[in-house]
Parts: sequence; C-alpha cells; structure tokens
Amino acid sequence: MILPAMGIISELITAFSRKTIFGYTAIAYSSLGITAVSFFVWGHHMFVSGQSSLAGIIFSFITMLVGVPTAIKMFNWLATLYKGSVSFQSPMLYALGFLFLFAIGGVTGIMLAVIGVDVHFHDTYFVVAHFHYVMVGGTLMAIMGGFYYWFPKMFGKMYSESLARLSFVFTFIGFNVTFFPQFILGSMGMPRRYFDYIPAYHSLNAISTVGSWLIACGFLISLYVIVTGLLWGKKAPQIHGEPRL
Repeated sequence: MILPAMGIISELITAFSRKTIFGYTAIAYSSLGITAVSFFVWGHHMFVSGQSSLAGIIFSFITMLVGVPTAIKMFNWLATLYKGSVSFQSPMLYALGFLFLFAIGGVTGIMLAVIGVDVHFHDTYFVVAHFHYVMVGGTLMAIMGGFYYWFPKMFGKMYSESLARLSFVFTFIGFNVTFFPQFILGSMGMPRRYFDYIPAYHSLNAISTVGSWLIACGFLISLYVIVTGLLWGKKAPQIHGEPRL
C-alpha cells in the first residue's frame, strides 16, 4: 500500500529540488524488493499466537529485511535533496513530512520485528502509533502532496499556496501530537481496542485527543483550499503547452 506513495514522493522530490533522482536503478529495484519481501512478513502479526519458535525467527528476519530496500529509497531521496535548489512549496512540504514520519514508522517497525520487544508491545497503542506513522504519516502525506502538485494540471486552476502550507502545518503538528504519545502509552502497557483505561493513561490520551482536533483543522483548511481553488482559482498559466507546476 505504500509503494504508490513512494512513487509520488520520488516525483515531488525531483521536481522541487530541481534534480534528477539519485540512483534511479536502485529506486526501481528497491520497489521490487519491497514488493517481493512484503508477501512473506505476515507472520510478524502472530508472534504471540503460539506459532513455532522457528517460524517466529524466520518471520522476524524477513520483516527486518524489508528495511533494506526501504532504507535505499530513503537514502536516494535524501541524496537527491543534497545540494538541490529546494523550493518549499506545499507539495514539497508534504513530501518532507513524509520522510520524517515514515522514518519513525519504519524504525518502530524494525523494533516490532524483534520477538522479545513485540511480545511486550503486541496489541498495545505502540502498534497503533507505528501503523499510523506508516500508513497515515506516510501514505496520506504523499497523497496530499501529490494532489496539490497535480491540481493545476488536473483542473487548470491554481489554489491558495499560503493556505495549503497552513494546512500542512496543522496536519503535521496535529499528527505528531496525536500519535507520538501513543508510543509512550503502548510502552506503559495500554492495550488497544478497549473503550476505557486506567487514570494513569489519562493525560497522554487527552494530549492525543487535542492532536486529533489539529488534524481535523488541517483537513478542513485543505477542503477549503480545494473548493475555493476549483470555484474561484486563477487559471493555471501555460508553459510549453502545459500548466505551470
């Protein structure tokens, strides 16, 4: 599910750093590597299910192996940014947000691949936070960046760049305020899928709730940007027959 998002990020980083992608071949083959290895990691959800120790060791190793092609992509993206003429427009901000949040999601994924660690964190809020840093902090950030990037080409109109950047600020800050405390809650032993919790977990859950309000503000701003852009946005200027990026 993350591979289309990674393709978007490769496009955004090259466009807004004004450089060709560093190590194109490595980027391409790392996608194939992630695709192949990811088919064989499902057992990392079952470390406490009673599967054999041998199966646990194998699935633990394969899960860690996913980090290799993923790290290749991260290195290539950072190398592309290096000494580039970086333009911090809203699509690029979402791309940089992806790099930060997905890195946290990836590192915590390696942690959960360690059987001894996973036994403690299994079915806790630590897993919830990890999942959201990958799928929301990763995939959703890329989708938002890609949408803003291709908006002028798709609709022939421009949107408010300043409000688009503001939407990123609210979404990025709100996301971290929402989900980073859940790493701490999970390490404290708070289980997921429970409607109530002990008083010791209250403060961090309250902080997490406030963060969700910030995310909501970010998406409401994005909705406003999109609607106003579609209805009243200026016509996208043409460069060599194509709308300006």
